[in-house]
Amino acid sequence: MEQMQIKVTLEQAGVDYDKGLERFMGNVALYHKFLLKFLVDGSYADFVKELAAGDLVLAEKSVHTLKGTSGNLSLMRLFEAADATVQAIRTGQGSEEIKELAEKVGESYEETCQAIRLSIGE
Repeated sequence: MEQMQIKVTLEQAGVDYDKGLERFMGNVALYHKFLLKFLVDGSYADFVKELAAGDLVLAEKSVHTLKGTSGNLSLMRLFEAADATVQAIRTGQGSEEIKELAEKVGESYEETCQAIRLSIGE
């Protein structure tokens, strides 16, 4: 896929491609390498498992890690969903609200991963 199409595909999934590339000093290959590494990051899977087990302490740590990683890669839609979830857990929101926010994290995560696979996947 050509560079402009990669950018468009990722931006449709909520990635601030230009900002991400800027964080990697314009090194397209390096940015793409880290986007591909994101696909095997276990933070989201850990979050889902820990939330299902009712362990909000560990779930908050995992979604916080996901938030940091997505922020560093400029995966902004996912970052915002993860941030809202972190805040809800930290402020003791009810389980129904946390569940709704976790679903948004899941939707954003899947959308982001799909865009990465489509645009730069091997």
